[in-house]
Amino acid sequence: MSPRPLTLVWRRGVLDGVLESSFIRDVVFADLGRPLRWLAVEDGDELPVIDGALICSFGDPSDYLRGLRAQGGTNIGVFHLGDERGDDDCGFYGLADYVLRHYYRPSLSAVCLPNGWANGVGPCDPAHHLTFAERRHGLFFAGYADSAVAVRGEMLDVLKSNQIPAAVMLTPGFGQGLGPAAYAGHMGDARFALCPAGNAPETVRLFDALEQGAMPIVIGGDWLNDTAGLGGLGPPPLVVLENWNELPAFMADLTEPPIEEWENRRRAAVDWWRQIKQLTSRRVAEVIEKSFAQ
Repeated sequence: MSPRPLTLVWRRGVLDGVLESSFIRDVVFADLGRPLRWLAVEDGDELPVIDGALICSFGDPSDYLRGLRAQGGTNIGVFHLGDERGDDDCGFYGLADYVLRHYYRPSLSAVCLPNGWANGVGPCDPAHHLTFAERRHGLFFAGYADSAVAVRGEMLDVLKSNQIPAAVMLTPGFGQGLGPAAYAGHMGDARFALCPAGNAPETVRLFDALEQGAMPIVIGGDWLNDTAGLGGLGPPPLVVLENWNELPAFMADLTEPPIEEWENRRRAAVDWWRQIKQLTSRRVAEVIEKSFAQ
């Protein structure tokens, strides 16, 4: 007898807005021992009443969850997308049998997932990466910087005031810059990827960099070290600063880059990312299989 399927239920508008759908398909559910179905429901249509559903939502799906429960629905999960600022009311978690979510928020009972690469940036076989010595860009950043993400302005001010060479491509808004292939090409040609916070310290850019083999430079914090998240394999082997004012001193130490050492560190970061992807898949499979077994 074939195992019961897991059905991901999306509003089409939600699915169209997810940058990381290929990562979700290829990594998040890679270890699931049962068929995986995706349902894209038009925004005005009724959502299906089914068992074994994983509701994928940027907002609060309480009404749908209550409706499923009222009609005898069982084995109901939620995949909470977004919530970068950590200010969503997550009371609806109590209506689900399990919850997957993006972005580190330690007070919640949920499996925290890395966002993963943006569609068109990954997947990338590490065998195809340029080595550290072959990469032309020392530092690379592409994205937007406005008052809503002041930390990016701080990083750019440090680069400018210290005359640190970097390939910086500013864009007028979210998703309005380089196309995915061009972005991947630049990231795959960078030694270091500047990964400042956006609405959250954990950004898709971090995982884009790792997938393309660039060494991320991040500002450390609990989000990076919690064993329930990215710290599940110990301290991540990235370049971790306390603040962007430390960047000039870091770059000063690279006036004569120890190429072989940095190539080894770059490979270690890529291998850590490979293991984090595997850990993520296992964690997701375990919580879902536990729900199906009840």
